[in-house]
Amino acid sequence: MIFAQRQTTRDVEPGRSFDYWRSTALARVDASNTEDVRSFAAERLLAVSSHGMLMHTRSSGVQVERNDRHIRADNVDDVCVSLLVAGRAHHEQGACGGVLESGDLGFTALDRPFVSGLPGAYEEIRLSFPRAVFVSHIGSVGSRAGRMVRGGGPLSDLLASYLTSFAGSIERMSEAETAHGFGAVLHLLRGVVDPETGLPDDAASTVGLRSLAGAYIERRLHDPGLTPDEVRVTLKVSRTRLYEAFLADGGIAAAIRDARLDRARRRLSAPGGHGRTITDIMLSCGYRDPSLFSRAFKSRFGLPPRDYRETARL
Repeated sequence: MIFAQRQTTRDVEPGRSFDYWRSTALARVDASNTEDVRSFAAERLLAVSSHGMLMHTRSSGVQVERNDRHIRADNVDDVCVSLLVAGRAHHEQGACGGVLESGDLGFTALDRPFVSGLPGAYEEIRLSFPRAVFVSHIGSVGSRAGRMVRGGGPLSDLLASYLTSFAGSIERMSEAETAHGFGAVLHLLRGVVDPETGLPDDAASTVGLRSLAGAYIERRLHDPGLTPDEVRVTLKVSRTRLYEAFLADGGIAAAIRDARLDRARRRLSAPGGHGRTITDIMLSCGYRDPSLFSRAFKSRFGLPPRDYRETARL
């Protein structure tokens, strides 16, 4: 039998929506809001069967962390596969992580800690499988946890299309139909994750380090104290290795600067701007000096922030 439930903040008193969402839909993680808590809104379809669980979420930005306390409390050992339908996300689990764009797939094991951030409005379809089912169809959990698959390939696009259709139909499915639905996801997923990267070991290592460092940078962009040395110490790598991973960006310091400015650009050009002032956006990107922020933004994008926002609204 399928259990299906729709959760929403629509009828919750304004200003209390995030607290409600954190204590219900996000009860198995620690959650913080990445936008104005007064405008937080979210909705979710939750469908549970004996073959797996599906969650289809549309929400304002959040950051979540699952730690040892949550793992001990619920003893869940599922493996999650998520499709980012819209928005942008960053994810870290163990020595793996990265930044996800719309269309990308991510893998998470619930028996170990992780941090995920969605800094703006997003849509996600997430499926959870028992570990034994994932292992029998896909393989080792350890080799997948924290990793991602970029969208844009024929099979990954087919899987994304199927997941969207599955999420739109699951409430009307029988238990037998749901079993076939989850089985089809696993079949497509096996085709997506099987191909080899074709990268030599040292190149794969560099790509992995860059991906993980990029996720950590995204998580810490709001902090003006974020430095290359902090990234190096946190990831336990040498300055040389970290610089080489970001050589194409001009080094790790340049990568941090550009990530701050790219976030500012996205937020300045977002429809409605989420009610944020330019000062709010500047602070959320780790800048404290308006003049420095304006000069850096103009140098990268050709217009100061205020003019860029006005142009984006046209």
